[in-house]
Amino acid sequence: MSTNTQIALRLPHAPDPTTVELLYRTFGDVLIPLEKLRVQYFRNLNEETFADHLKDGRISLPTFTLGSSQKDLKYAHIRHVAALIDNRAYLADEKQSSPAAKQ
Repeated sequence: MSTNTQIALRLPHAPDPTTVELLYRTFGDVLIPLEKLRVQYFRNLNEETFADHLKDGRISLPTFTLGSSQKDLKYAHIRHVAALIDNRAYLADEKQSSPAAKQ
């Protein structure tokens, strides 16, 4: 009998493998430091605003540290970032193809 205590990854959908691969080529690791992510994709947000957007859910991205200190570097997992990008692209596609957008 297996006692699996690992929490299941709850992504809205599996990210496109191509998105994950391109992110890996960009960042070179499966753990992406939040500051690098902010500089690459959220240039319009300063550090404080970016942190606020993450905290209040306007940017829906799970973040974590590898240590227990609040001063430890914060990361996002590459699959979560890929799922966020793919989801935003899907929503943009849906919006573009909706009948209201064509009027």
